[in-house]
Amino acid sequence: MYAAISRSEPPINLQRLQRLQGAAKVSFSGPDSRLTDLYQANPCRVLLPRRPGGQVEAVLLNTAGGITDGDQLNYAVSATDGAVVAATTQAAEKVYRSRGGDSRVGCQLNVSGGAFLEWLPQETILFDGAALARKTDIEIDESSKLIALDWLVLGRLASGERLTNAAVHDRWRVRRDGKLIWADDFRLRGDIEALRQRPSLLDGAKAMATMIYVGANAADHVEPVREFFKQTICRAGVSTRPGLLICRFLGRDPMDLRRDVENFLLAFRAALHGRPCPLPRVWAC
Repeated sequence: MYAAISRSEPPINLQRLQRLQGAAKVSFSGPDSRLTDLYQANPCRVLLPRRPGGQVEAVLLNTAGGITDGDQLNYAVSATDGAVVAATTQAAEKVYRSRGGDSRVGCQLNVSGGAFLEWLPQETILFDGAALARKTDIEIDESSKLIALDWLVLGRLASGERLTNAAVHDRWRVRRDGKLIWADDFRLRGDIEALRQRPSLLDGAKAMATMIYVGANAADHVEPVREFFKQTICRAGVSTRPGLLICRFLGRDPMDLRRDVENFLLAFRAALHGRPCPLPRVWAC
């Protein structure tokens, strides 16, 4: 799957280096959202902090502190039979300079049996020279609900970093009851600093975010979301498909984008749950 987007074959000497092959899998089931499966392979870990009111939260982390050429991380989160779960990451994922191979990140989300899963990772930050191939695959049934977020920062603004030679391919696939309902691919390669200035691409944006909501009542939230987006600092828009809400954010300043995403999630999640829903505690660390 990644061969078609690799910038080049890794040099022979790189093939001899030990690369990260990390994985984490966590599953919850039942109205009490009990833990039913947990798997961890270095450097990936899963933390299960206690939350007030018995809310279930899973925090996934990469103890290596970032990824680079040839590294591969795979995450899987499942919620079934009425479970209500929020999953996040401990910190922003950093993708460092590559010497030839792609940094690969895979995320598999499975929701069934009237469960509600929220996938709320923190940002992914690209460094100059990075090569990222990331895929998110979602399987959900008609009775369940899902929020899934992903965001990307194109270099560290405070450091004045410019991505003059980098590559990113972000791929989403969402299937409901086995049927593909949404496919999305975002790809940039080369002088991203120049590419992001194009009005037809990012129009100068330094950071971007995509949030989707899958649920039978998705269409009910279109107008409230549009009203909320009138208050955002960044550019934001919403579109809909049957049972699917798609929200996009573009920001010239990553901190402005983060504030907009945080404020939106607080309001949107409260509307879905019918009560205030604080963001994951690690977001404030």
